[in-house]
Amino acid sequence: MNLQLAQGNFYGHTFKVYQAGGFNLSETRYLPSSTLPRHSHESHYICFVLSGTYKESFERRTRSCRPAMVLYHPAGELHAQYFDKTAVDLFRVEVNPARLRYASHSDLLMDGRDFRDGLPVGLAHKLYQEFREPDGVSHLAIEGLGLELIATIARYSRRGENQSRQTPHWLRQAHELVKSRFLERLTLGDIAHTVGVHPVTLAREFRHGYDCTIGEMVRRERIGFACRELLKPQESLADIAIAAGFYDQSHFAKTFKKLIGITPTEYRSSHRQH
Repeated sequence: MNLQLAQGNFYGHTFKVYQAGGFNLSETRYLPSSTLPRHSHESHYICFVLSGTYKESFERRTRSCRPAMVLYHPAGELHAQYFDKTAVDLFRVEVNPARLRYASHSDLLMDGRDFRDGLPVGLAHKLYQEFREPDGVSHLAIEGLGLELIATIARYSRRGENQSRQTPHWLRQAHELVKSRFLERLTLGDIAHTVGVHPVTLAREFRHGYDCTIGEMVRRERIGFACRELLKPQESLADIAIAAGFYDQSHFAKTFKKLIGITPTEYRSSHRQH
C-alpha cells in the first residue's frame, strides 16, 4: 500500500513554513544517504533544489535532481527518493487545491516535469527570496509569482507535448547537442553540419520550436551551470565566470542578474547552508 501525505506534510526536517496567497511555502532538509518510501501527495507542489543531489523514481523512470533545478509534482503522483552522501535542502511551493477551483487548471493534470534553466528557475528563486525575507507586501509578491510559475510550467508542458508530436528528429538532435555541450565554443555552422541541415534552416526552426535562439539557450544553460558552481564555497566568482564560458566576471554578473534577477554574490549568500 502506498502512503499519501496530506496537504502540508512532507518527510524530512521542515524548519520554516510560510503561507500566502493560497500557497504553502516550506524549506526542508534531508539527511545524507536517506531513502524515502514510495508515496504521493494530496496537493500539487513545485520543488526547488537548493543544495545537494538525489535521485527520484516515479512511474518507470528515474531522474537525477541537483541544485538550481525545479521539479513539478502533480497531486497523486507516486514517487520515491534516494539521497546521496550530502545533506539536501529543498524549497517547496505547495498549491492549495482551493486556489485552483476558480481558475482553469486542466494543464496541471500532467506528468511530473523538471526544469534546469529558463523562467521557471528564475521565478522559483524569486519566490525563495520572498520566503527567506518576507515583508509587508510579500503576500502579494508570493501570490503573483506563484501563479506565474504555475502558468509557466503549464505553458512549457503544452509546448513540450506539441513538440514531441511535431518536432523533426534533426531539431531534437540539435536541442540535445546544445544542452549537452553548452560549455564548448559551438557555432551555428557546426551544429547545422552535425544534424544535416542548412544553418539558416536551423536558426529559423530552432527559434520556432523552442521559443528562443540557440545563443539564448546556451546562455541559460551556462547560467544554470554557474548556479550549481556557486554552491561550492571554494570556487571564486572569477573562476566560475571563466568555467561557464563568459568573457570576464563583469559579463557573467550582468548576464546572471538579467536571467536570475539577483547578482551571483546574492545568489550564493541566499543558498548558504543553514
